[in-house]
Amino acid sequence: MSTPKRDFTAKTARPFLDPSALYGMDEVPTQSSSTPDSVPATLVTKSAEEAGQEWVQFSTYLHRNTYLRLKQAEYWEPGFVARQQIEQVVSALLDSLEGANRPLPEDQLQKLLQKNKKLKP
Repeated sequence: MSTPKRDFTAKTARPFLDPSALYGMDEVPTQSSSTPDSVPATLVTKSAEEAGQEWVQFSTYLHRNTYLRLKQAEYWEPGFVARQQIEQVVSALLDSLEGANRPLPEDQLQKLLQKNKKLKP
């Protein structure tokens, strides 16, 4: 006689994120799927400016030596957070490029907004 299969999903605890283990992160993202009824909708809705300031995941390639130097700076320089430094450098570069500051044509913008999940509100 076989024993019934056990259901482990109901009793499995969610993993705990230790904020001190998330090196370089300012805050731990919440995984709340719904908004509490007690919070007014005006507080939940983000303005366009706030939405533009959200962090989105973006990956690229670096030379091995550059990556090592980033890790060394994170270790040795007090208050050095790689993503903040990279954001500043890339923003300064884009500020100097005329094309980076011109809006996309409307049809190109709509295509990008439809395809790219990072730009969705």
